[in-house]
Amino acid sequence: MLPKKKYAYQADMPYARQPLKAIYVGQRMFTTLFMVLWWAFYYSVMPRKYRPRPSWTVKCCISVNFTRRIYRVTELAGVTWGTRNPDKPCKASELKHTRFEWVDPLPEDLRSGIIADEQVPFKRVGCFVWPKDRPKIIPACSTDKPPHSNDNLMDSGELEAAAGDVPLIGIFLHGGGYCHMSAHEKAPTSQIPARLIKDKAFTEIHAVEYRLLQHAPFPAAVQDAAAVYAHIVRRHQRQRTGKGTSSRGTSSTNTAADDDTKRKGAEISDYLTAENSDYLAQSRNKKENDAIRARVTEVSANTNCKIILIGDSAGGNLVLALARWIRDEGVLPPPDGLLLLSPSCDPSHAFPDTPSSYVPRPHADTDYLVDTPEPRALLQRTFLGHNPVETMHSPYVSPASSRVLRAFYGDAFAESVADLTIAQLDDTQRQYLRNMSSAPATPVPSTPLASAAVPRLITGPPEAAGPEQERSPTSLARPVIASPRGLSLFSEFPRACVVLGDAERLEREVMRLVGAMERDGVDVHTVWVRDAPHDVLMMGWWDERVRDTVWGQVEEWVRRV
Repeated sequence: MLPKKKYAYQADMPYARQPLKAIYVGQRMFTTLFMVLWWAFYYSVMPRKYRPRPSWTVKCCISVNFTRRIYRVTELAGVTWGTRNPDKPCKASELKHTRFEWVDPLPEDLRSGIIADEQVPFKRVGCFVWPKDRPKIIPACSTDKPPHSNDNLMDSGELEAAAGDVPLIGIFLHGGGYCHMSAHEKAPTSQIPARLIKDKAFTEIHAVEYRLLQHAPFPAAVQDAAAVYAHIVRRHQRQRTGKGTSSRGTSSTNTAADDDTKRKGAEISDYLTAENSDYLAQSRNKKENDAIRARVTEVSANTNCKIILIGDSAGGNLVLALARWIRDEGVLPPPDGLLLLSPSCDPSHAFPDTPSSYVPRPHADTDYLVDTPEPRALLQRTFLGHNPVETMHSPYVSPASSRVLRAFYGDAFAESVADLTIAQLDDTQRQYLRNMSSAPATPVPSTPLASAAVPRLITGPPEAAGPEQERSPTSLARPVIASPRGLSLFSEFPRACVVLGDAERLEREVMRLVGAMERDGVDVHTVWVRDAPHDVLMMGWWDERVRDTVWGQVEEWVRRV
């Protein structure tokens, strides 16, 4: 456990100082235990219609109410639980189901884009790997060349000869609002990788001990997740066994692409003569995207494993950020799927334009998540650290915020998904979202910077702000609500499975996420958990029949990846 120390963000919390902290936490725990007895009596004698949801058992009612009261302690006293020092190793004798491994910091040649921050150092990352004994199909750690290197990769003939069993690797990023929990096997969120390994849905799962907001600000967590992802890709790279050189399977493809480019040279020159800037930008973006696709396709073909990113709650937010970084930088091969369990995808909700414009999240009576904006904003501001507050509206942090959706798709689309519920998401609604066209894929220019000295997040393609402002959609120094190379918000994202309860506070923002993914053509599979609160798969005291049904649907999706 972490030593008892006071963090900067706790200074503004009303009960974070002793002795008020001890008094407040003590009375909160005592009164909560009394309330448990009252809830047990009340929900046992009253008709089911007086329960938060008629389908809930008495145990479910007590679980949600109890957890909600405990979470309130975090807001007012800054109490965190289930955390551990990410720089501290874990002894093998302390682990029953996992093994602890260190992963080296992200290689220097991969340190680009949103994760490049001079004030946040790259560090080695601890992982709790399920199961405890390494499966034989998993290769040992090696010091091979970087995963994006084309040297010594197999050609198409060698790939076919090496084909066989392909391990399915999971990278699990735990939830906890970036301030609670850990990757340790005894943490509550570890129920998720434990169940997946128990049911043999994955060959191996790496639970990442990423840095929480009390250890380092954004983008530290993304750095740590990226280091583990690159490590796994490197470990599973097929290497050429024969001597000498041979043509690669992509050589003919590249040659054909070159011939096609030359064939269209005259046509392109006509547009150049006409100074068609839009066409020039599209042509440049297409060329860059085609080159990136060819490169990552070759690396993917030589990666002898499938990788699924798994995240619950804030871990789902981190999964989305990691997947975006992989896509935007175009160096590492993309993951094969995203498993998002009640993902947090709009932390900017705690930062309304004006206090009077704050709209509480729904389902206050049926979820244990609290919704007081001031404490949430304090935690989110600590998460950002030295970065400007406007970074909260970056697609890397709040990909489902209304501001981001309006920038990419326009007002009509943003309004159409603003109040979308999972019960409304049928095939007709999906088709409507996919065919809806209300704005260009890349945002149009908007308000310029008020001052070059104060970075502000604006909407517009990177080139729209001018070279003097050095705007970039993958930079923390001069962020912009956009995607590189003309990509849309979720274009070229891998397939995703989203698990969501219709009684949780995050329902609206998660459905905005699903709507945006559908809009950009992502293969999204949604698992609707009726009457379920937030992150039901790691909840204690819940109906196991409901959870078994959800696990069955999740594992069926995993088998199809």
